[in-house]
Amino acid sequence: MASSVLRVPWCFLLLALTGCEPALPERTDLRADVALGTSRSDIRIANSLTTQELVVNAIAANHDANEALSTHSLESLFDPDLMVVGPESALVNNQLRDPYAQRFMAYLVGCALGPGETLAWLDPLQPAGSQDREWEGSAGLCPWWRTSAPGTACLKRVTACLLARNNGLGYHVALSMRGELREPHLSLAQPFALDAWTKPVDHLPTASAPLSSVAPCAEQTVGAARDCGWTMHSVGWCPAGQTISVGAGGPESCASEAPLGSSADARMVLRVCNGIAGCDSADARLVASSEGCTQGSTDPDPSPSTDPSVQFTCPANGGYFTVMTAPWDSEASGTANVAVTPGVQAPLSERAVYRIREGAFYGNLFGKDALRDDINVTVSLAAGSKDLYVIKRPRSHQTKPIFNDLYACYDPGWVHGRAYATYRVCALPGTHEDCAATVTGPCWTGDPSLQHRCDTQDGPLLSGDGDFERCRDTSNVLWKEPITVYLNGACDLVDDQHRDLCKRWSEPPPPQNGTDSRGGSSKR
Repeated sequence: MASSVLRVPWCFLLLALTGCEPALPERTDLRADVALGTSRSDIRIANSLTTQELVVNAIAANHDANEALSTHSLESLFDPDLMVVGPESALVNNQLRDPYAQRFMAYLVGCALGPGETLAWLDPLQPAGSQDREWEGSAGLCPWWRTSAPGTACLKRVTACLLARNNGLGYHVALSMRGELREPHLSLAQPFALDAWTKPVDHLPTASAPLSSVAPCAEQTVGAARDCGWTMHSVGWCPAGQTISVGAGGPESCASEAPLGSSADARMVLRVCNGIAGCDSADARLVASSEGCTQGSTDPDPSPSTDPSVQFTCPANGGYFTVMTAPWDSEASGTANVAVTPGVQAPLSERAVYRIREGAFYGNLFGKDALRDDINVTVSLAAGSKDLYVIKRPRSHQTKPIFNDLYACYDPGWVHGRAYATYRVCALPGTHEDCAATVTGPCWTGDPSLQHRCDTQDGPLLSGDGDFERCRDTSNVLWKEPITVYLNGACDLVDDQHRDLCKRWSEPPPPQNGTDSRGGSSKR
């Protein structure tokens, strides 16, 4: 994030659940007028911090380290060039010998700092001379924490972000986070803005690394079958059973002469995958790929015979698809102006891709009173050893949350809302043990005679983004910094054995486009 201020969007965005977004014109060329997902204010973020890593790591779950973190700048504690030498920095860096603590800090920095921002640190698990590391920013919810001690509102927003990114399964699932940034002393009162163009996900939920296809090619490679050097272009939705085409200069079908989209500067290739994530060439989700209508051509230049297009039939119930683009020659650089046939919604906005409102997360895991008195995770030298460290965590499963003020409420759209929310925030959901947060109840009910936990289900700073605001805990204390999470699919964070938990009373309507119909292009 280039600045500490979240951009206020130029238009009001309607809630995805209403299905009221404007439709695309009959044919849309996705040209270069809109940047591809480069909005610095969209808060789509990966979720794979395990519950154990969140609740029993040696920084958050150590009283002194937690307090030091909440009262100092990140640079003064971790950056080797800017660190303030003292007991606080010595303690938190000693606690980084815990791998859980390293994961926790990576996610904390991701929540606090913005895209393009990094925080340098030293990895004590590595030998001297090879300890330099960086954590990367993502959401930008408290970028000033880098250089100054965070305020209470900042700590509460980062807490909500960390809770939202937690799941017992450790799945790597993309989330859309909605909420409001309020810092009165900085004269800031702005909503989390929503991206008008959502790029596909480059990481499958159960994979340990991004797709091979998004990595640069190690050597010159040609063709659409390669698994390197691809760009994630856009996400679309196609109508049930309709045969559609996606093109970057190729015709709707090779028997047709009318081009669909265009390619420039170099010959381009296309790949289409099922879902909102990209795919590799051997992936079962691969729909089709194209190098143009002339089979076996080695012409490196764009032309009617080599410009790509893909034709396929949508599933019987319709569905999401992902478009990927790349130069035919991995060492070339070209532009793919992608277009789709009439009736297809593409490129989709953030609110059109992430339509399932999950619930809200809120609280504060920072400060001297954050932890239970009987919890204190420590890292210390083993008796009689000079280099062997021991991490002492709670020995048994915890039936009460380790943190005193972490909460979650659930959207009323879940059939089994409390069970789903408990599953989401607990490492052992079947026993309600090792839970990161207390489930408070439904965020909203729609019936004034029934109790709900939040005062509103659509905060005032951005009409239609569907963010729960002013949410209360089990003691009726008001929390003003909740984060509302939206998912792409209701079962994204549920394993196969617990599918009943992700039942919804109804499905949201099919997504519609949320852009201004100008589109964009992909350059490589």
